[in-house]
This record gives sequence, structure tokens and C-alpha cells, in this order.
Amino acid sequence: MLLLRKNDLRDKIKVTKTFGEIPPVACYPSELNQAFMNILSNAIEAIDDTGEIKIQTAINGSNVRIVFSDTGRGIPPENNDQIFNPGFTTKGVGVGVGLGLAICYRIIQKHQGIISVESEEGQGTSFTIEIPIEAEVRTET
Repeated sequence: MLLLRKNDLRDKIKVTKTFGEIPPVACYPSELNQAFMNILSNAIEAIDDTGEIKIQTAINGSNVRIVFSDTGRGIPPENNDQIFNPGFTTKGVGVGVGLGLAICYRIIQKHQGIISVESEEGQGTSFTIEIPIEAEVRTET
């Protein structure tokens, strides 16, 4: 995932990975990869000049927790309730169609997980994903 976006990271964005020991999780790996890629892409695009993206994994009770944090522009508070809605975008006409986070939300729900966001405008954003370690993954979206 990071290799695919290596050119976008260049020397302007430092990526810090803190991967805890996590067990195998019943999942659709390609779909989770898509969700992670969408969040990573948004983080890269939110950093104007230089900044940092942190990716952390850990066990949280009976869940695996994945956290993506960036030092980008952040999300205005009035947009927090809309970011997972299909078609919502702040990128402007012709730049984004507003489906990336909606797709993430749907994929995480399919895995019986949750996705949440914390953001402060001008300070950055953190997306936290929690997926049950032992769950039946839904086959329909």
C-alpha cells in the first residue's frame, strides 16, 4: 500500500509505522486494503507541504485496532458528520467524487467493525478502525 503511493510521499511526508502483534483476522484482505488505501490517499492529499502520517496497529480487547493519523489540514467541524456520506467531498469540482470514505465505511461495516474520526482543523486527522478478531464476515454489502 505504501509502495503504491511512494511517489506521492517523496521527501515531504514522513511515515511512521508502529505495528503491534495482532492475530490473523477473518476478512476480505483486498477490500480492507482498499479502505486503507483510501484513508492513506486522503491523508497524503491533506498535507500541503511537509508532514507526517502515522499508522498503528494493536489489539483492543476482542478487536484489532488500526489507526491512521496525519498532520494535514484537518476536517472542519461542520463536515465531520458528512464525511462518510456518498458524494460528499471538499476537494472541489473535478477533483474528487466523494466516494472514498463512503466505501471505507461500507467495507468496515461488512467486517462488523467500526470506523471513527477525530480531527482538528489545521492540526490533522485520525481515523480509527476496529475489526473483531473473531467474526463472521458479511458476504453482502
